[in-house]
Amino acid sequence: MMRNRTHAGTRTIRLFLVSFCYFLSLAGGAGGAGGASAQDTLVLTLDDSIDIALKKSYSIERLHQEMRFAERTLWAAKAGYRTNVQTSLYAPVYDEGFTLVDVIGENPVAKQFGSLQMRAVLDVIQPMPWLPLGGGDLTLRTEAYQLNSWTPSPTDPDVDLKSNKFYTALSAILTKPLFTINTLALNLKQAELSYERQSRVYKRMELDLVYRVTSSFYELYRISEHYEINRESVSRQEDIHLTTKNKFDAGLIAEVDAMQAEVDLIQFKNELKASEGYLQEQEAAFKQLIGLPMGIGVKVSTEMELKPVHVDVERAIELALANRSEIVEKQLDIENQQISVKEIDERTSVKGNLRGYYEFAGFSDPDMAYGASTADLFRSSWDVLKQTPNRGVMFELEIPIWDWGKNRAEVEAAKANLKADELDLEYLHTTIEREVRDVVRTVGQAWDRVQMLAKGRDVSQRSFDISIKRFANGDITSTDLARASDQLNTAKYSYLSAYIEYKKALADLKRKTLYDFENDRPLTE
Repeated sequence: MMRNRTHAGTRTIRLFLVSFCYFLSLAGGAGGAGGASAQDTLVLTLDDSIDIALKKSYSIERLHQEMRFAERTLWAAKAGYRTNVQTSLYAPVYDEGFTLVDVIGENPVAKQFGSLQMRAVLDVIQPMPWLPLGGGDLTLRTEAYQLNSWTPSPTDPDVDLKSNKFYTALSAILTKPLFTINTLALNLKQAELSYERQSRVYKRMELDLVYRVTSSFYELYRISEHYEINRESVSRQEDIHLTTKNKFDAGLIAEVDAMQAEVDLIQFKNELKASEGYLQEQEAAFKQLIGLPMGIGVKVSTEMELKPVHVDVERAIELALANRSEIVEKQLDIENQQISVKEIDERTSVKGNLRGYYEFAGFSDPDMAYGASTADLFRSSWDVLKQTPNRGVMFELEIPIWDWGKNRAEVEAAKANLKADELDLEYLHTTIEREVRDVVRTVGQAWDRVQMLAKGRDVSQRSFDISIKRFANGDITSTDLARASDQLNTAKYSYLSAYIEYKKALADLKRKTLYDFENDRPLTE
Protein backbone atom coordinates (compact mmCIF):
# COMPACT_ATOMS: atom_id res chain seq x y z
CA MET A 1 0.00 0.00 0.00
CA MET A 2 2.80 2.41 0.88
CA ARG A 3 4.59 1.73 -2.40
CA ASN A 4 1.38 2.42 -4.37
CA ARG A 5 0.96 5.74 -2.57
CA THR A 6 4.56 6.65 -3.28
CA HIS A 7 4.17 5.78 -6.97
CA ALA A 8 0.96 7.84 -7.22
CA GLY A 9 2.69 10.76 -5.50
CA THR A 10 5.62 10.58 -7.88
CA ARG A 11 3.29 10.60 -10.88
CA THR A 12 1.41 13.61 -9.47
CA ILE A 13 4.68 15.49 -9.06
CA ARG A 14 5.71 14.66 -12.63
CA LEU A 15 2.38 15.86 -14.01
CA PHE A 16 2.71 19.06 -11.96
CA LEU A 17 6.13 19.64 -13.49
CA VAL A 18 4.70 19.06 -16.98
CA SER A 19 1.99 21.68 -16.40
CA PHE A 20 4.50 24.09 -14.86
CA CYS A 21 6.85 23.78 -17.82
CA TYR A 22 3.92 24.16 -20.22
CA PHE A 23 2.92 27.53 -18.75
CA LEU A 24 6.58 28.49 -18.50
CA SER A 25 6.98 27.87 -22.22
CA LEU A 26 3.93 30.01 -22.97
CA ALA A 27 5.31 32.84 -20.84
CA GLY A 28 8.69 32.52 -22.56
CA GLY A 29 7.10 33.05 -26.02
CA ALA A 30 9.70 33.52 -28.72
CA GLY A 31 12.52 32.93 -26.27
CA GLY A 32 12.09 29.18 -26.80
CA ALA A 33 13.16 29.41 -30.42
CA GLY A 34 16.74 28.62 -29.57
CA GLY A 35 15.83 25.25 -28.05
CA ALA A 36 14.76 24.06 -24.60
CA SER A 37 17.07 24.67 -21.69
CA ALA A 38 18.12 21.94 -19.32
CA GLN A 39 15.57 23.03 -16.71
CA ASP A 40 12.74 22.60 -19.28
CA THR A 41 13.58 18.94 -19.93
CA LEU A 42 11.09 16.45 -18.53
CA VAL A 43 11.84 12.83 -17.79
CA LEU A 44 8.66 10.82 -18.45
CA THR A 45 7.75 7.22 -17.80
CA LEU A 46 5.24 5.41 -19.99
CA ASP A 47 2.46 5.94 -17.41
CA ASP A 48 3.24 9.67 -17.26
CA SER A 49 3.10 9.92 -21.05
CA ILE A 50 -0.25 8.13 -21.25
CA ASP A 51 -1.74 10.32 -18.49
CA ILE A 52 -0.67 13.48 -20.31
CA ALA A 53 -2.00 12.23 -23.66
CA LEU A 54 -5.38 11.37 -22.13
CA LYS A 55 -5.69 14.95 -20.88
CA LYS A 56 -3.92 17.20 -23.39
CA SER A 57 -3.59 15.51 -26.78
CA TYR A 58 -5.39 16.66 -29.91
CA SER A 59 -6.92 13.20 -30.35
CA ILE A 60 -8.56 13.17 -26.93
CA GLU A 61 -9.83 16.74 -27.30
CA ARG A 62 -11.49 15.84 -30.61
CA LEU A 63 -13.00 12.71 -29.06
CA HIS A 64 -14.43 14.86 -26.27
CA GLN A 65 -16.16 17.09 -28.83
CA GLU A 66 -17.56 14.13 -30.79
CA MET A 67 -18.84 12.63 -27.55
CA ARG A 68 -20.43 15.94 -26.59
CA PHE A 69 -22.16 16.08 -30.00
CA ALA A 70 -23.71 12.64 -29.45
CA GLU A 71 -24.66 13.51 -25.88
CA ARG A 72 -26.41 16.77 -26.77
CA THR A 73 -28.15 15.14 -29.73
CA LEU A 74 -29.59 12.54 -27.38
CA TRP A 75 -30.61 15.25 -24.92
CA ALA A 76 -32.38 17.12 -27.72
CA ALA A 77 -34.23 13.97 -28.79
CA LYS A 78 -35.42 13.40 -25.20
CA ALA A 79 -36.47 17.05 -24.94
CA GLY A 80 -38.75 16.44 -27.93
CA TYR A 81 -40.98 14.41 -25.58
CA ARG A 82 -41.55 17.38 -23.28
CA THR A 83 -44.08 20.18 -23.39
CA ASN A 84 -42.93 23.09 -25.54
CA VAL A 85 -44.32 26.60 -25.89
CA GLN A 86 -44.32 28.69 -29.06
CA THR A 87 -45.58 32.18 -29.70
CA SER A 88 -46.08 34.33 -32.77
CA LEU A 89 -46.34 38.10 -32.53
CA TYR A 90 -47.38 40.46 -35.29
CA ALA A 91 -46.94 43.92 -33.83
CA PRO A 92 -47.87 45.65 -35.97
CA VAL A 93 -49.11 44.61 -39.42
CA TYR A 94 -49.78 47.90 -41.22
CA ASP A 95 -51.09 48.34 -44.77
CA GLU A 96 -51.94 51.61 -46.56
CA GLY A 97 -52.59 52.48 -50.21
CA PHE A 98 -55.00 53.73 -52.88
CA THR A 99 -57.75 51.95 -54.72
CA LEU A 100 -59.95 53.02 -57.67
CA VAL A 101 -63.59 53.53 -56.75
CA ASP A 102 -66.24 53.59 -59.50
CA VAL A 103 -68.47 56.66 -59.50
CA ILE A 104 -71.73 56.59 -61.45
CA GLY A 105 -71.50 58.87 -64.45
CA GLU A 106 -67.91 59.77 -63.77
CA ASN A 107 -64.45 58.32 -64.13
CA PRO A 108 -63.14 56.12 -61.28
CA VAL A 109 -61.45 58.07 -58.52
CA ALA A 110 -58.50 57.07 -56.34
CA LYS A 111 -59.28 56.80 -52.65
CA GLN A 112 -57.07 55.86 -49.74
CA PHE A 113 -57.54 52.70 -47.67
CA GLY A 114 -55.55 51.11 -44.83
CA SER A 115 -55.49 48.74 -41.88
CA LEU A 116 -53.52 48.26 -38.67
CA GLN A 117 -53.45 44.86 -37.01
CA MET A 118 -51.91 43.71 -33.72
CA ARG A 119 -51.93 39.94 -33.33
CA ALA A 120 -50.53 37.32 -30.91
CA VAL A 121 -50.75 33.52 -30.91
CA LEU A 122 -49.55 31.30 -28.05
CA ASP A 123 -49.29 27.51 -28.52
CA VAL A 124 -48.65 25.04 -25.70
CA ILE A 125 -47.77 21.76 -27.44
CA GLN A 126 -47.61 18.42 -25.68
CA PRO A 127 -46.16 15.60 -27.82
CA MET A 128 -47.81 12.24 -27.17
CA PRO A 129 -45.46 9.63 -28.68
CA TRP A 130 -47.00 6.97 -26.44
CA LEU A 131 -50.23 6.98 -28.47
CA PRO A 132 -50.45 3.82 -30.60
CA LEU A 133 -50.15 3.86 -34.38
CA GLY A 134 -47.85 6.84 -34.81
CA GLY A 135 -48.10 9.05 -31.72
CA GLY A 136 -49.64 12.51 -31.88
CA ASP A 137 -49.69 16.10 -30.58
CA LEU A 138 -52.08 18.01 -28.36
CA THR A 139 -51.98 21.79 -28.86
CA LEU A 140 -53.62 24.31 -26.54
CA ARG A 141 -53.85 27.59 -28.45
CA THR A 142 -54.65 31.11 -27.34
CA GLU A 143 -55.11 33.71 -30.06
CA ALA A 144 -56.04 37.38 -30.01
CA TYR A 145 -55.83 40.25 -32.46
CA GLN A 146 -57.18 43.74 -32.93
CA LEU A 147 -57.94 45.13 -36.39
CA ASN A 148 -58.45 48.79 -37.26
CA SER A 149 -59.33 49.45 -40.91
CA TRP A 150 -60.66 52.26 -43.11
CA THR A 151 -61.84 52.07 -46.71
CA PRO A 152 -64.01 54.24 -48.99
CA SER A 153 -67.72 53.45 -49.13
CA PRO A 154 -68.76 51.93 -52.47
CA THR A 155 -71.93 54.04 -52.43
CA ASP A 156 -70.27 57.30 -51.45
CA PRO A 157 -66.49 57.44 -52.09
CA ASP A 158 -66.18 60.59 -50.07
CA VAL A 159 -67.20 58.67 -46.94
CA ASP A 160 -64.71 56.33 -45.21
CA LEU A 161 -66.01 53.11 -43.67
CA LYS A 162 -64.11 52.59 -40.44
CA SER A 163 -63.90 49.37 -38.45
CA ASN A 164 -62.47 48.55 -35.03
CA LYS A 165 -62.64 44.83 -34.20
CA PHE A 166 -61.18 42.48 -31.61
CA TYR A 167 -60.94 38.70 -31.97
CA THR A 168 -60.19 36.15 -29.24
CA ALA A 169 -59.99 32.35 -29.36
CA LEU A 170 -59.19 29.46 -27.04
CA SER A 171 -58.81 26.06 -28.65
CA ALA A 172 -57.61 22.51 -28.11
CA ILE A 173 -56.30 20.73 -31.22
CA LEU A 174 -55.45 17.03 -31.45
CA THR A 175 -53.33 15.89 -34.38
CA LYS A 176 -52.96 12.13 -34.74
CA PRO A 177 -51.15 10.46 -37.63
CA LEU A 178 -52.39 6.94 -38.40
CA PHE A 179 -50.83 3.83 -39.93
CA THR A 180 -47.35 5.35 -39.97
CA ILE A 181 -44.07 5.31 -38.06
CA ASN A 182 -43.88 7.23 -34.81
CA THR A 183 -41.31 9.80 -35.96
CA LEU A 184 -40.59 11.21 -32.51
CA ALA A 185 -39.99 7.79 -30.98
CA LEU A 186 -37.89 6.83 -34.00
CA ASN A 187 -35.68 9.92 -33.65
CA LEU A 188 -35.12 9.13 -29.98
CA LYS A 189 -34.21 5.53 -30.78
CA GLN A 190 -31.72 6.63 -33.43
CA ALA A 191 -30.20 9.20 -31.03
CA GLU A 192 -29.82 6.50 -28.36
CA LEU A 193 -28.13 4.18 -30.83
CA SER A 194 -25.83 6.98 -31.98
CA TYR A 195 -24.90 7.86 -28.40
CA GLU A 196 -24.19 4.25 -27.48
CA ARG A 197 -22.13 3.78 -30.63
CA GLN A 198 -20.13 6.96 -29.97
CA SER A 199 -19.49 5.80 -26.39
CA ARG A 200 -18.02 2.58 -27.78
CA VAL A 201 -15.99 4.50 -30.34
CA TYR A 202 -14.69 6.79 -27.60
CA LYS A 203 -13.43 3.87 -25.52
CA ARG A 204 -11.90 2.17 -28.56
CA MET A 205 -10.14 5.33 -29.74
CA GLU A 206 -8.94 6.02 -26.21
CA LEU A 207 -7.31 2.57 -26.08
CA ASP A 208 -5.93 3.12 -29.57
CA LEU A 209 -4.38 6.37 -28.34
CA VAL A 210 -2.81 4.48 -25.42
CA TYR A 211 -1.30 2.02 -27.91
CA ARG A 212 0.03 4.80 -30.16
CA VAL A 213 1.56 6.59 -27.18
CA THR A 214 3.12 3.32 -26.03
CA SER A 215 4.50 2.63 -29.49
CA SER A 216 5.84 6.17 -29.88
CA PHE A 217 7.28 6.09 -26.34
CA TYR A 218 9.30 2.95 -27.00
CA GLU A 219 10.35 4.19 -30.43
CA LEU A 220 11.69 7.36 -28.80
CA TYR A 221 13.38 5.22 -26.18
CA ARG A 222 14.94 3.02 -28.88
CA ILE A 223 16.32 6.01 -30.79
CA SER A 224 17.58 7.68 -27.61
CA GLU A 225 19.36 4.47 -26.59
CA HIS A 226 20.70 4.18 -30.12
CA TYR A 227 22.10 7.67 -29.69
CA GLU A 228 23.70 6.71 -26.36
CA ILE A 229 25.24 3.59 -27.92
CA ASN A 230 26.72 5.72 -30.70
CA ARG A 231 28.06 8.15 -28.10
CA GLU A 232 29.72 5.29 -26.25
CA SER A 233 31.14 4.06 -29.55
CA VAL A 234 32.66 7.48 -30.25
CA SER A 235 34.13 7.61 -26.75
CA ARG A 236 35.62 4.11 -27.14
CA GLN A 237 36.94 4.90 -30.58
CA GLU A 238 38.60 8.07 -29.31
CA ASP A 239 40.47 5.97 -26.74
CA ILE A 240 41.37 3.43 -29.43
CA HIS A 241 42.52 6.22 -31.75
CA LEU A 242 44.71 7.71 -29.02
CA THR A 243 46.22 4.31 -28.17
CA THR A 244 46.83 3.60 -31.88
CA LYS A 245 48.48 6.99 -32.37
CA ASN A 246 50.77 6.41 -29.40
CA LYS A 247 51.74 2.96 -30.74
CA PHE A 248 52.40 4.40 -34.19
CA ASP A 249 54.53 7.18 -32.71
CA ALA A 250 56.47 4.49 -30.82
CA GLY A 251 56.93 2.49 -34.03
CA LEU A 252 54.95 -0.49 -32.75
CA ILE A 253 52.29 -0.59 -35.51
CA ALA A 254 52.08 0.30 -39.16
CA GLU A 255 50.76 3.64 -40.38
CA VAL A 256 47.80 1.99 -42.08
CA ASP A 257 46.50 0.77 -38.69
CA ALA A 258 46.72 4.30 -37.27
CA MET A 259 44.90 5.71 -40.31
CA GLN A 260 42.19 3.03 -40.06
CA ALA A 261 41.54 3.96 -36.43
CA GLU A 262 41.11 7.61 -37.47
CA VAL A 263 38.74 6.65 -40.31
CA ASP A 264 36.68 4.55 -37.88
CA LEU A 265 36.47 7.50 -35.48
CA ILE A 266 35.17 9.79 -38.25
CA GLN A 267 32.58 7.16 -39.22
CA PHE A 268 31.36 6.78 -35.63
CA LYS A 269 31.04 10.56 -35.28
CA ASN A 270 28.96 10.71 -38.47
CA GLU A 271 26.67 7.99 -37.14
CA LEU A 272 26.35 9.90 -33.85
CA LYS A 273 25.36 13.06 -35.71
CA ALA A 274 22.74 11.20 -37.76
CA SER A 275 21.25 9.51 -34.69
CA GLU A 276 21.03 12.91 -32.98
CA GLY A 277 18.89 14.20 -35.86
CA TYR A 278 16.63 11.12 -35.70
CA LEU A 279 16.26 11.64 -31.96
CA GLN A 280 15.13 15.25 -32.39
CA GLU A 281 12.59 14.25 -35.04
CA GLN A 282 11.10 11.47 -32.92
CA GLU A 283 11.02 13.67 -29.83
CA ALA A 284 9.03 16.32 -31.71
CA ALA A 285 6.57 13.72 -33.04
CA PHE A 286 6.16 12.27 -29.53
CA LYS A 287 5.44 15.69 -28.00
CA GLN A 288 2.87 16.45 -30.68
CA LEU A 289 1.17 13.11 -30.06
CA ILE A 290 0.79 13.52 -26.29
CA GLY A 291 0.00 17.24 -26.45
CA LEU A 292 3.13 18.94 -25.10
CA PRO A 293 4.47 22.22 -26.54
CA MET A 294 7.58 22.01 -28.69
CA GLY A 295 9.53 24.29 -26.33
CA ILE A 296 9.74 21.59 -23.65
CA GLY A 297 12.52 19.03 -23.87
CA VAL A 298 11.50 15.44 -23.20
CA LYS A 299 13.38 12.31 -22.20
CA VAL A 300 11.75 8.95 -21.69
CA SER A 301 12.72 6.52 -19.00
CA THR A 302 11.82 2.86 -18.54
CA GLU A 303 13.11 -0.12 -16.64
CA MET A 304 14.58 -2.68 -19.00
CA GLU A 305 13.06 -5.56 -17.09
CA LEU A 306 12.11 -8.80 -18.72
CA LYS A 307 9.36 -11.02 -17.43
CA PRO A 308 7.52 -13.70 -19.36
CA VAL A 309 3.79 -13.28 -19.94
CA HIS A 310 1.77 -16.44 -20.34
CA VAL A 311 -1.16 -16.02 -22.74
CA ASP A 312 -3.72 -18.71 -23.46
CA VAL A 313 -4.75 -18.07 -27.04
CA GLU A 314 -8.30 -19.40 -26.67
CA ARG A 315 -8.92 -17.24 -23.61
CA ALA A 316 -7.47 -14.25 -25.44
CA ILE A 317 -9.88 -14.83 -28.34
CA GLU A 318 -12.81 -15.17 -25.94
CA LEU A 319 -11.89 -11.91 -24.21
CA ALA A 320 -11.48 -10.08 -27.52
CA LEU A 321 -14.87 -11.22 -28.83
CA ALA A 322 -16.51 -10.20 -25.55
CA ASN A 323 -14.75 -6.83 -25.15
CA ARG A 324 -14.04 -5.40 -28.60
CA SER A 325 -16.29 -2.40 -29.22
CA GLU A 326 -16.18 -2.88 -33.00
CA ILE A 327 -18.58 -5.80 -32.63
CA VAL A 328 -21.11 -3.74 -30.67
CA GLU A 329 -20.65 -0.84 -33.12
CA LYS A 330 -21.45 -3.11 -36.04
CA GLN A 331 -24.48 -4.53 -34.20
CA LEU A 332 -25.73 -0.96 -33.71
CA ASP A 333 -25.17 -0.28 -37.41
CA ILE A 334 -27.32 -3.32 -38.21
CA GLU A 335 -30.07 -2.04 -35.92
CA ASN A 336 -29.94 1.35 -37.64
CA GLN A 337 -30.20 -0.33 -41.04
CA GLN A 338 -33.24 -2.27 -39.86
CA ILE A 339 -34.86 1.04 -38.93
CA SER A 340 -33.97 2.46 -42.37
CA VAL A 341 -35.63 -0.50 -44.10
CA LYS A 342 -38.78 0.07 -42.07
CA GLU A 343 -38.76 3.82 -42.80
CA ILE A 344 -38.43 3.30 -46.55
CA ASP A 345 -41.08 0.60 -46.60
CA GLU A 346 -43.53 2.89 -44.79
CA ARG A 347 -43.33 5.54 -47.51
CA THR A 348 -45.82 3.72 -49.73
CA SER A 349 -48.01 2.28 -47.00
CA VAL A 350 -51.51 3.55 -46.32
CA LYS A 351 -51.33 6.73 -44.24
CA GLY A 352 -53.98 8.49 -42.27
CA ASN A 353 -54.28 11.70 -40.33
CA LEU A 354 -56.90 12.48 -37.72
CA ARG A 355 -57.37 16.07 -36.59
CA GLY A 356 -59.95 17.32 -34.15
CA TYR A 357 -60.47 20.65 -32.45
CA TYR A 358 -62.73 22.32 -29.92
CA GLU A 359 -62.62 26.08 -29.93
CA PHE A 360 -64.19 29.05 -28.21
CA ALA A 361 -63.99 32.15 -30.40
CA GLY A 362 -65.55 35.56 -30.32
CA PHE A 363 -65.63 38.89 -32.16
CA SER A 364 -66.30 42.22 -30.57
CA ASP A 365 -69.72 43.80 -31.16
CA PRO A 366 -69.66 45.33 -34.68
CA ASP A 367 -72.00 48.10 -33.51
CA MET A 368 -69.46 49.48 -31.04
CA ALA A 369 -68.35 53.00 -31.87
CA TYR A 370 -65.13 53.45 -33.80
CA GLY A 371 -62.36 54.44 -31.42
CA ALA A 372 -63.59 52.32 -28.51
CA SER A 373 -60.80 51.31 -26.12
CA THR A 374 -58.99 48.02 -26.48
CA ALA A 375 -60.25 46.92 -23.04
CA ASP A 376 -63.89 47.47 -24.06
CA LEU A 377 -63.34 45.63 -27.34
CA PHE A 378 -61.72 42.71 -25.51
CA ARG A 379 -64.60 42.43 -23.00
CA SER A 380 -67.11 42.45 -25.85
CA SER A 381 -65.20 39.72 -27.67
CA TRP A 382 -64.84 37.66 -24.50
CA ASP A 383 -68.58 37.77 -23.82
CA VAL A 384 -69.24 36.30 -27.25
CA LEU A 385 -66.42 33.72 -26.87
CA LYS A 386 -68.04 32.15 -23.81
CA GLN A 387 -71.24 31.52 -25.73
CA THR A 388 -70.06 30.20 -29.09
CA PRO A 389 -68.05 26.96 -29.05
CA ASN A 390 -66.70 25.72 -32.38
CA ARG A 391 -65.74 22.11 -32.95
CA GLY A 392 -64.78 19.87 -35.80
CA VAL A 393 -63.00 16.69 -36.85
CA MET A 394 -61.19 15.68 -40.01
CA PHE A 395 -59.99 12.28 -41.12
CA GLU A 396 -57.57 12.15 -44.04
CA LEU A 397 -56.49 8.96 -45.78
CA GLU A 398 -53.65 8.67 -48.27
CA ILE A 399 -53.51 5.46 -50.33
CA PRO A 400 -50.59 4.86 -52.74
CA ILE A 401 -51.62 3.12 -55.95
CA TRP A 402 -48.72 2.92 -58.39
CA ASP A 403 -45.10 4.16 -58.38
CA TRP A 404 -43.51 1.94 -61.05
CA GLY A 405 -41.72 -0.13 -58.40
CA LYS A 406 -39.72 2.83 -57.06
CA ASN A 407 -40.34 2.12 -53.38
CA ARG A 408 -39.80 -1.61 -53.78
CA ALA A 409 -36.41 -0.95 -55.36
CA GLU A 410 -35.48 1.42 -52.52
CA VAL A 411 -36.50 -1.20 -49.93
CA GLU A 412 -34.43 -3.85 -51.69
CA ALA A 413 -31.45 -1.48 -51.78
CA ALA A 414 -31.80 -0.85 -48.03
CA LYS A 415 -32.04 -4.60 -47.40
CA ALA A 416 -28.87 -5.09 -49.42
CA ASN A 417 -27.08 -2.61 -47.14
CA LEU A 418 -28.48 -4.48 -44.13
CA LYS A 419 -27.21 -7.80 -45.49
CA ALA A 420 -23.80 -6.24 -46.14
CA ASP A 421 -23.61 -5.10 -42.50
CA GLU A 422 -24.56 -8.59 -41.32
CA LEU A 423 -21.80 -10.07 -43.49
CA ASP A 424 -19.38 -7.45 -42.10
CA LEU A 425 -20.23 -8.55 -38.55
CA GLU A 426 -19.57 -12.19 -39.39
CA TYR A 427 -16.31 -11.29 -41.11
CA LEU A 428 -15.33 -9.09 -38.16
CA HIS A 429 -15.54 -12.08 -35.79
CA THR A 430 -13.14 -13.99 -38.05
CA THR A 431 -10.81 -11.00 -38.36
CA ILE A 432 -10.63 -10.49 -34.60
CA GLU A 433 -9.88 -14.16 -34.00
CA ARG A 434 -7.09 -14.09 -36.60
CA GLU A 435 -5.63 -10.85 -35.21
CA VAL A 436 -5.55 -12.25 -31.68
CA ARG A 437 -3.87 -15.48 -32.80
CA ASP A 438 -1.28 -13.43 -34.70
CA VAL A 439 -0.50 -11.11 -31.80
CA VAL A 440 -0.26 -13.97 -29.28
CA ARG A 441 2.18 -15.72 -31.60
CA THR A 442 4.13 -12.45 -32.00
CA VAL A 443 4.39 -12.04 -28.23
CA GLY A 444 5.80 -15.55 -27.88
CA GLN A 445 8.28 -15.12 -30.72
CA ALA A 446 9.37 -11.70 -29.43
CA TRP A 447 9.98 -13.16 -25.95
CA ASP A 448 12.14 -16.00 -27.35
CA ARG A 449 14.09 -13.55 -29.52
CA VAL A 450 14.76 -11.03 -26.76
CA GLN A 451 16.06 -13.79 -24.46
CA MET A 452 18.50 -15.06 -27.09
CA LEU A 453 19.69 -11.57 -27.99
CA ALA A 454 20.21 -10.71 -24.31
CA LYS A 455 22.65 -13.60 -24.11
CA GLY A 456 24.26 -12.51 -27.39
CA ARG A 457 24.71 -8.97 -26.07
CA ASP A 458 26.40 -10.23 -22.89
CA VAL A 459 28.72 -12.49 -24.90
CA SER A 460 29.63 -9.63 -27.27
CA GLN A 461 30.40 -7.36 -24.31
CA ARG A 462 32.77 -9.94 -22.79
CA SER A 463 34.35 -10.57 -26.20
CA PHE A 464 34.98 -6.85 -26.70
CA ASP A 465 36.52 -6.48 -23.24
CA ILE A 466 38.93 -9.31 -24.11
CA SER A 467 39.71 -7.68 -27.47
CA ILE A 468 40.61 -4.41 -25.72
CA LYS A 469 43.15 -6.23 -23.59
CA ARG A 470 44.55 -8.14 -26.58
CA PHE A 471 44.88 -4.89 -28.55
CA ALA A 472 46.71 -3.27 -25.65
CA ASN A 473 49.08 -6.25 -25.59
CA GLY A 474 49.58 -6.05 -29.37
CA ASP A 475 47.97 -9.42 -30.10
CA ILE A 476 45.39 -7.97 -32.57
CA THR A 477 45.27 -5.02 -34.93
CA SER A 478 43.02 -1.96 -34.77
CA THR A 479 40.96 -3.48 -37.60
CA ASP A 480 40.25 -6.53 -35.46
CA LEU A 481 39.31 -4.28 -32.56
CA ALA A 482 37.01 -2.21 -34.79
CA ARG A 483 35.31 -5.40 -35.93
CA ALA A 484 34.76 -6.40 -32.29
CA SER A 485 33.34 -2.94 -31.57
CA ASP A 486 30.95 -3.24 -34.50
CA GLN A 487 29.82 -6.63 -33.26
CA LEU A 488 29.13 -5.19 -29.80
CA ASN A 489 27.14 -2.31 -31.24
CA THR A 490 25.15 -4.68 -33.45
CA ALA A 491 24.39 -6.92 -30.47
CA LYS A 492 23.20 -3.93 -28.43
CA TYR A 493 21.06 -2.62 -31.31
CA SER A 494 19.54 -6.05 -31.89
CA TYR A 495 18.73 -6.56 -28.23
CA LEU A 496 17.23 -3.09 -27.93
CA SER A 497 15.06 -3.61 -31.02
CA ALA A 498 13.91 -7.01 -29.77
CA TYR A 499 13.01 -5.56 -26.37
CA ILE A 500 11.02 -2.76 -27.98
CA GLU A 501 9.20 -5.20 -30.26
CA TYR A 502 8.32 -7.35 -27.25
CA LYS A 503 6.88 -4.34 -25.40
CA LYS A 504 4.96 -3.23 -28.49
CA ALA A 505 3.56 -6.73 -28.96
CA LEU A 506 2.30 -6.73 -25.36
CA ALA A 507 0.71 -3.31 -25.91
CA ASP A 508 -0.93 -4.55 -29.11
CA LEU A 509 -2.24 -7.58 -27.20
CA LYS A 510 -3.85 -5.22 -24.67
CA ARG A 511 -5.45 -3.22 -27.46
CA LYS A 512 -6.81 -6.27 -29.28
CA THR A 513 -8.19 -8.08 -26.22
CA LEU A 514 -8.86 -5.17 -23.82
CA TYR A 515 -7.12 -7.22 -21.17
CA ASP A 516 -3.80 -6.65 -19.39
CA PHE A 517 -2.14 -10.08 -19.31
CA GLU A 518 0.98 -8.64 -17.65
CA ASN A 519 -1.01 -7.64 -14.55
CA ASP A 520 -3.93 -10.05 -15.09
CA ARG A 521 -6.67 -7.41 -15.07
CA PRO A 522 -9.39 -6.26 -17.50
CA LEU A 523 -9.20 -2.87 -19.22
CA THR A 524 -12.99 -2.47 -19.42
CA GLU A 525 -15.66 -2.09 -16.80
